Order: sequence, then structure tokens, then C-alpha cells
Amino acid sequence: MSTIKLRYIKSYRDRLNVRRHYFNKRGCPRVALPGLPGSREFMAVYQVCLAAIPDEKPRPKVKKPTKGSMSDLIARYYASAAFKNLGDVTQSTYRNEIKKIDAAHGHKPVDLLDRKGIKLLIAAKAEKPGAANKLLRTLRMLMKFAVEEEMRTDDPTAGVKPLKVAGDGFVAWSEADIERFEARHPIGSKARLAFALCLYTAQRRSDVIRMGRQHIRGNMISVRQQKTGTYLEVPIHPELAVILENEPRDNMTLILTDAGGPYKPASFGNWFGDRCREAGLPKGYNAHGLRKAGARRLAEAGCTTLEIMSITGHQTIAEVERYTRSANQRRMAVDGMAKLERRSN
Repeated sequence: MSTIKLRYIKSYRDRLNVRRHYFNKRGCPRVALPGLPGSREFMAVYQVCLAAIPDEKPRPKVKKPTKGSMSDLIARYYASAAFKNLGDVTQSTYRNEIKKIDAAHGHKPVDLLDRKGIKLLIAAKAEKPGAANKLLRTLRMLMKFAVEEEMRTDDPTAGVKPLKVAGDGFVAWSEADIERFEARHPIGSKARLAFALCLYTAQRRSDVIRMGRQHIRGNMISVRQQKTGTYLEVPIHPELAVILENEPRDNMTLILTDAGGPYKPASFGNWFGDRCREAGLPKGYNAHGLRKAGARRLAEAGCTTLEIMSITGHQTIAEVERYTRSANQRRMAVDGMAKLERRSN
């Protein structure tokens, strides 16, 4: 039987394994389509949707960036293998920061930016050190690429130190926070499933939203991390196994939107943040904090740094130590006090 191909149609299977069809075109309302593609009722609504598409205005011509400018450098970077080989999430993160640089400084020559100028740009964001450091990382990456492209002979970001930041910007969940969320969202709810996947796999939200039954083999769940491309196989914790038992066996995506499709990282973050507020957790608690809590629990269980890295997929020891520093401090303090007590006795 031949498959009917129609423009602007998105199809998903909902939680009951029923296939749903939607008219989905940017700039137009999203409309549920009745029946099967090609049926009389389906085509009637589809034709109405097509007729409602507004006339598209011709796209304005894109002005070619001036040779040697920051905009020229950015265009070259986007076209490079270095950028194209990044994961989708990392590309999106870089684009958001580079877009700001291009808007403010795109017309300026790349080779005129010096170390003093870099420091001034960073100092302008001193009230938000996290944002300042993100800007510095992006400029450092662009300047190194500029040297490779022979657009300048040196890297003006060399030796410029990042600003000190209190913590790393994400709230790590305590055991009390975890218990509060579990009390509000019982097993069998979508919120509890999302929570458990984040906590017990210690993965980023961009990886959790892509997990499906096809990634589960025995007592292991596999993931290829979007940010780094790292392939991991993580044992399924017994608590997570109980929760997965309540989920459909054929879901190719475990966490589905209300429309029956997969989440995007940002929309998942917003949705999960709302579930945190429902549990009485203040603003700032999110899925990444559960990744930190997962790493903390591993450290408190006595796992080595390399063992933790084999689960979280972090690339450097320094990254993992940032997560586990407080857990290690607590354990060493307890051990130290115990030694003192033994000596006193």
C-alpha cells in the first residue's frame, strides 16, 4: 500500500499507542487532523489549513559580511567542520552567544580586537560573572579559529582569566528536595518518570528526552550524549526499574509531550520547572540539578572520580570534582573526626 506524502504533516504515537496527525507549519496554528491521511474528513480539514496559509513575503537579501570583519569570521566558523561536528544542543548554545557578539560587533575588524578590548567586554558584564565567562569562552573559541583562518596572528584572549563565580549556577538537589518532589509526583506520573531518568542516569536533559525503549537492553540503558558524542551504557538503578515497569513497552520516546511527540530541551526544561514549583521547590531547581545530585550520591557512596565519569560522561576530572566537592568534603570530615575520636579514646 503506497504512503500518501503531504506537506506540513507531523505524526506521532501518543501514550496509548494511537497515531495522531497534525497540520504543523511555522506561522500557522497547529491543527489536529481527523481520520487517516487521504480520507475525506482528513483532506477536508487539510485543505482548509492550506488555504489559511498567509502569503509569504520574499526574503530580504542577506548582506555579505565585510571581509575581515567579526561577521565574516562568524560566517566562516558556521561553515567550518569544527562547528558542524558539534552536537545540536552545543550548536544552539554557541549560536545564542555568537548572535549577541555579531549584533554588537559584527562590523568591526577582527584583527583590531586586542587584550584590552577583551577585558573591557568582560568587565562590562561583571555584575553577572556567569554571563561574562560564557562570553569569554565564546570569544576565546572565535579568536582561536581566527588564527587558524589566518585572519589574525595571535589570540587576544590568551591570559585573560574568567571571573570568580559563587557555585556553578545550578542548584544541586538535597535529599529533602528529592523527597519533596517524590511526595508530590507519585510513580506512574510523567513528572516522576522524568525525575527518575534525570536522577538515576545522571544525564543532561538533552539526552534524557531522547531515551526510549530501544535504548534499554537487560538492566542497562544506553545513551549517546548530544553535547559530547560520548557513548555510554549505564546500569538501571532498581528505583528507576520500578518506575519503568509502569511505562508502555513500545515507546520509542519515554517522555512525551501532551501532543504525543518528543520534547525539545528548552520546552522540557520549562515543563519540568513547573513540576518543581508544584512540589514546592523554589525557582532555580531544574533537571540539571538532578544530574548534580546523581553525581553527589555516587561520590557519597564512595565511587572514584573515574567511576563517576563512566556514568555521567564528563570529559575531565575537574568537571566531576566540581559536582562532588561537597560530598567528598563531608565524607572526609566524618572520617577525620572519627580518627580524632579514636585517638582520644
